[in-house]
This record gives sequence, C-alpha cells and structure tokens, in this order.
Amino acid sequence: MKIYLKDIKEFNILLIKKGFNKSSLAKEAQVSKSSIANISKGTRHPSPLVAKKITDALEIDFDEIFQIRFHEKEVI
Repeated sequence: MKIYLKDIKEFNILLIKKGFNKSSLAKEAQVSKSSIANISKGTRHPSPLVAKKITDALEIDFDEIFQIRFHEKEVI
C-alpha cells in the first residue's frame, strides 16, 4: 500500500492558493523541506503520518489530494 498525490500540478496550485510555498508548508507541517519537495515532484510517497501532517497544515481532507493504492502482491 502506498499513498500517492492525486495530481502533482493541482497540489502545487493548492499550495499557492493556501499561501504556502514548499518551505513554509514544511515548517507548518513539521516535516523536512526535502520531503515536501520530493512529494510535490512525485518522487516520494508520504507515510500516513506525513500525509496527515500535510493535510492538517493545508486544512483539507486527505481525499482531496491523496489516494491510497494497493499493489497486487499485497495480502490484507
């Protein structure tokens, strides 16, 4: 199971609309700048805790920007 941004471009637009840049979001969400940068480029998938911190900082619901994907080999 991994958490993915639904739309990288829309995530970056949302940051601007909410008055954040990547650095200020990292500070507000209490995660590293490199984590935010990599998540916003799609090169890293956030952990559930990091995803929660980001959505709390942006004051939005998880499902607005993230989706959970299960891989075929995973057994639940």
